[in-house]
Formats: sequence, structure tokens, C-alpha cells
Amino acid sequence: MPRYYIDVCSHFATNEDPNGVELPDIAAAKAEALKRGAELLDDWARLPSMYLSAIVIAIVDEDLHPVLAIPYMDIAMQEPSMS
Repeated sequence: MPRYYIDVCSHFATNEDPNGVELPDIAAAKAEALKRGAELLDDWARLPSMYLSAIVIAIVDEDLHPVLAIPYMDIAMQEPSMS
């Protein structure tokens, strides 16, 4: 099974995933990245809005090639509305 690394990139730094996770395909990697992003939304809510557009979750394959970048807005849109 392929290994994917899910890195969180922002204006401040890139937090690289040192271990990666074995997943069957890129669709599963995207689902995992969205799940991890959803877990970070509360922390990100404290940031000034000008920094939010710089947040991206990058999925990198086991050969360290980028395969997908998910911007903050795509992550935020996955969260159910609280209204």
C-alpha cells in the first residue's frame, strides 16, 4: 500500500509529517487530509483572516512528490455549519 505524507503549510511554517500513513489511494489520502484539517479549524479560527489564505494541506507521495494541495477554504467548507 502506498505511503502518503500530509504536511500542513501556513504563513508561519510548514509542519511536515515525518511518518506518513499507508492508504490505498489518493482519494483516501485526501479524506485523511480533510479530517486532519477539520481537527485544526478551531486553532485556525484564532488567526487573523489575512493568514487563513496561506494555509494549505499538502499531500506528498512516498517518492516525496507533491500530489495534491488542499487550501484552507476547501477544508473549512467540509465542516458542517454550526448555525
